[in-house]
Amino acid sequence: MSRVLTIGETMGVAVTETGDPLRTARELRLSTAGAESTVAIGLRRLGHEAVWVGVVGEDELGARVLRDLAAEGVDTRFARVDPGRPTGFMIRELRTADYTRVSYYREHSAGSRLSPADVEAALSAVADLDLVHLTGITPALSESCGEAVRHLAELARRAGIPVSFDVNYRSTLPGSAGLAAFVKELLPRIALLFVGDDELALVTDETDPSRAARELVALGPAEVVVKRGADGALAATADGSRCEQPALPARVVDAIGAGDSFTAGYLAARCDGLSLTERLRWGAVAAACTVGTHGDWEGLPTRAGLQRRSAGGSITVR
Repeated sequence: MSRVLTIGETMGVAVTETGDPLRTARELRLSTAGAESTVAIGLRRLGHEAVWVGVVGEDELGARVLRDLAAEGVDTRFARVDPGRPTGFMIRELRTADYTRVSYYREHSAGSRLSPADVEAALSAVADLDLVHLTGITPALSESCGEAVRHLAELARRAGIPVSFDVNYRSTLPGSAGLAAFVKELLPRIALLFVGDDELALVTDETDPSRAARELVALGPAEVVVKRGADGALAATADGSRCEQPALPARVVDAIGAGDSFTAGYLAARCDGLSLTERLRWGAVAAACTVGTHGDWEGLPTRAGLQRRSAGGSITVR
């Protein structure tokens, strides 16, 4: 069992029924959502320990976030409650299973108050960390969030802890314009980089996914994974290994969360010491499980469920 630490914002989310326009919707489904917490839950379900560090408001949504994560076995001891800021919130309008419109209510949220002090306290208290996972969402939230990511990456480097980074570009966030420079600055400290094929322009001039992965490996990361949605994924490593994985067939109920679920599956397989081929396979299975259910993380598989799906059997979500 490995132990992974991740930081970021987790929000409340209300979702319409598929095909039900928000302006006339009669019902909304309430849950929680955050890229980093989805990865934490995915790792936990697949048998590894996960620590999540973030800030929530002293409100019912904040309580819901902490409740959901704790119920999934994620360590939230280092999450902070800010009584002066609200927990972030978003509304998702599922126009179709694969087309979603999102309205964010996260400006000046508690999550944007994450600071270097928060991550330093967690890192100094958590023993035997095997991996730190970060995303490009967090530095786009605020200056203090960006400093928290930089600080954690540097502390991890000094401690010899590998850093995983998922670009996860969000154009609607206030600091998104500076993400390209931020990622390039961090590349020498990153051991494992996840990037979507639609995000390649942020980190390289190469548009071909395979050549881009090889180019990015030369810039620092020992391992680069390019997520290609319905076209699957590919990975390249510093030792010259290269592997591709097609997306698995799945009836899409809700496509949101597939990328983070892929990351969770991949990281779990990496923590298990599995081959590059198996890492991509685990990622593809986790993504297929998620798109077949409603919610960002609710459909993430357990280890037994993932193994059955890998063998061609039915998916067991819990």
